[in-house]
Amino acid sequence: MAKREHGEDVMLLVDPMDEEPVELLRGGKERGEKFQVVSEVRREEDRTDTTTVAAGQREPFELDEYRVDATVAKNLTFSAAVTLRLIARQEGQRWVPFWLFSEMRVDSIGGAADSSFRDKDSPELWVRLRTPLRGGDSAVVRVSYHGDLIGFGSVMRGVLPKEYNPSLPAALDQWLFVKTTQTWFPRYGSPPQPADMDLTFHTPRRYHFASIGRLLETHTDGDVLTTHWVTERPTDQACFNLGEFDEVKMGPVTVQVNSDAHRQLSLLLFGQRDPGGDVGRDVSTSLAFFTGMYGAPLFQSYTATEVPFFYGQAFPGLMYLSVTTFQTLDQSGFEEMFRAHEVAHQWWGIGVEPAGYRDAWLSEGFAEFSALWFMQLRLRDNDKFFKKLRNTRRDIRARRNNAPPIALGYRVGDTGLPEDYQTIVYEKGAWVVHMLRNLMLDLRTMNEDRFRAMMQDFYVQYRGRRAATRDFQRVVEEHMGMAMDWFFDEWVNGTEIPTYILSWKAEPDSGGRYRLHLRVRQEDAPDTFIMPVPLEIQFADSTHALVRVNVHGPFVEAAIQVPAEPTKLTLNPLESVLAEIRTESWR
Repeated sequence: MAKREHGEDVMLLVDPMDEEPVELLRGGKERGEKFQVVSEVRREEDRTDTTTVAAGQREPFELDEYRVDATVAKNLTFSAAVTLRLIARQEGQRWVPFWLFSEMRVDSIGGAADSSFRDKDSPELWVRLRTPLRGGDSAVVRVSYHGDLIGFGSVMRGVLPKEYNPSLPAALDQWLFVKTTQTWFPRYGSPPQPADMDLTFHTPRRYHFASIGRLLETHTDGDVLTTHWVTERPTDQACFNLGEFDEVKMGPVTVQVNSDAHRQLSLLLFGQRDPGGDVGRDVSTSLAFFTGMYGAPLFQSYTATEVPFFYGQAFPGLMYLSVTTFQTLDQSGFEEMFRAHEVAHQWWGIGVEPAGYRDAWLSEGFAEFSALWFMQLRLRDNDKFFKKLRNTRRDIRARRNNAPPIALGYRVGDTGLPEDYQTIVYEKGAWVVHMLRNLMLDLRTMNEDRFRAMMQDFYVQYRGRRAATRDFQRVVEEHMGMAMDWFFDEWVNGTEIPTYILSWKAEPDSGGRYRLHLRVRQEDAPDTFIMPVPLEIQFADSTHALVRVNVHGPFVEAAIQVPAEPTKLTLNPLESVLAEIRTESWR
């Protein structure tokens, strides 16, 4: 710890178990935090690694498998007995830290463990093994617990006009939800380690149920439905859902929707509609679209299940979709994007997992771009596509001098505004992929085969594996045929958003041709900033041409011979570059 006369106290923290073990901290002043992370760095010997060191590999234990036997009682009380197997990586390990939802109460500890410790209302659960383990030894631990995990209600009462709330039918509150999707079972590691999972659930027969994994067995005994699921590969993303749903099947997709509640909502607000069918069509269509664009997903069947919130979330083969996307009549393209975003996570985030926290954009940015791409082609509406790009450009540009770069990953929202995570990792991340799409576009034929081949290559190479930004860059370079450090340094590691100012004049040349003089000035970016920017030239004979201008430094000038009189020039006509465009007269 170092105390300073001017400025906050600072502290250097070294944690050999952390993915980035060296941290510089300062006294926190925002959101009640005691400390804020100024910087995190890897050890020198790890700086050139991409995916060679798995996340959590320095943890004292390796988590091998889970067996979960869980019950949701008729009164919605949740209880579970979880058996897990640990393998010691280091000598003499005895205490094991887990994370478990603070509303869960531990009933017993068993197997190779003899006791546990937990502060009141803390999510951290420490379990002690009977005897210390030697490196390579394994131990089976059993944790039994119960608590208030299943919630009951709806967000709809909070968003409908006040005049509707007193008379809303009780059916509108018939949504159940899982209060935490992360720590409903004991999690080990930071980030949590993936493991094989064997899941058995006992739930009230009146509710439809869905879980991650492949359904092996289902049977009923009185009012209890028992289902047995197994994962087809290790995962660190596991959850389930249940409710009074109808099920709509469309190919490999099952959509779970609270039809009765939506019927009553439609009578109150919007008129009759088909919420399950609308959503199901988008989910199944986007699943087919991404399969064609990227390659085969990891699983054979999928469930899209309704949750009474405003967000979505994806798990292996299971997607949470907001209640609002089943009800809205929005025509902006947002709903198609929202549904497709969660589907796209079956490729980006689940099919290919980010190697570390700095690579979060390979999940969220890729899924957001995929949703944009789907919306553009599904609706066949370029106006809505480009409007969405312009809106997000405005958000990104507004934060360009304050928000961190994409490369800061999950920490983006911790260094300034929490909203920066959405703006930078999701929206700017999507722009980065969109810019690569345009860099690979054949401007003469508008053919996108190179981009599609690159995305397919990246997915196929890392399908079922972890990938880092540097891995993606390598694949991009292979398909571009050139080094791409400049691009990733500018857009992933940097924060500048350039402004380009175009001016031009044309003079008659010999043989009926014209000499076109161009000038592009660059502002809001360093002199080293370089970017090829498309330019559309419209001619008096109603023809047009697309070329690229390589903008580098404070300004570039060029003179080219063109076959007819230019009447209009448009820089960045396809929103190919995340930049602000202005024009000025030639001087």
